[in-house]
Amino acid sequence: MKKTMNYLAGGAVALALFTFAGCSKSDDALPAIDGYNNSNEVASTNLVAHWTFDDTNNERLSTTAPTKTVGTVGFTAGKIGKALQLTKGGIVYPAITKINTVNALNNFTVSLWVNIRGQKGVAGGGFTSLFGIIPTSTDFWGNIQACVETGRHLPGSDTLEFKNYLNTTMSDGSQRGEDNVALFNTNTVASDPNNGQTGAYFKGGKGWALYTMTWEGSTGLFKLYANGVDVGGYTKRGTTAGTLKMRVPALAVFGSMASSDLGFPGATRPDWAPLATASIDDVRVYNTVLAQKDVTALYNLGVAGR
Repeated sequence: MKKTMNYLAGGAVALALFTFAGCSKSDDALPAIDGYNNSNEVASTNLVAHWTFDDTNNERLSTTAPTKTVGTVGFTAGKIGKALQLTKGGIVYPAITKINTVNALNNFTVSLWVNIRGQKGVAGGGFTSLFGIIPTSTDFWGNIQACVETGRHLPGSDTLEFKNYLNTTMSDGSQRGEDNVALFNTNTVASDPNNGQTGAYFKGGKGWALYTMTWEGSTGLFKLYANGVDVGGYTKRGTTAGTLKMRVPALAVFGSMASSDLGFPGATRPDWAPLATASIDDVRVYNTVLAQKDVTALYNLGVAGR
């Protein structure tokens, strides 16, 4: 009987080893994409804010929860797990330390997956603010905003006209804004040496798209990428100069310009920029300028659900 038990014990150990080995093999890492296993590996030391929206609205790094929502705010299937679903909705957060100082984002990258869901050219639409870092002292514009001109194209069109915006404090204390738009700049090179004959209309507006903006103070380049491709037609307007100096305190906002119903005293949401109807996923804020190869990596990793 003792001998029989020894055989059984030996068999159990062998089975356990076989099972463990099988699981280990099945859990091996997938092949790297553009040198990364997942999106969290891209410029990880410079990532200062990240919203996954995987059944939580909390910002991942600080675990900061929103202070208020307006309209309809929920979750839907996203590009990487779940996504934020806004239906004429907006959401605001308290100040998050790493993105709430004057010099927190001197140079920056903001990247987010968006799905506008046929909201272009609809009644009551026009301009949609997807994400912003907005000072509490503003009228309605933010320090940084990722937007889309939803009123300029028909609902069934595949064109998606992303629009970057930043506002900085100049050396004399004045405020100066700058934007970039995803379109082909028809100006001649002679008339507009910095931007003429650059940019492209983005034709990916019928589904999920990766919208990325970068600001590099030393060159004054305000780049706009769609699905990893540089599409900005006004990358160097030259209306601002140097590193971004933010007005603070500043709050992260999804789906809206600043407005009193989101806790911005004295601010009024303009009629031409109503609350957003859109899906938003995997929002990342970096305190550095990502190289185009890393912007492309974020796109390719997102396509793979990573």
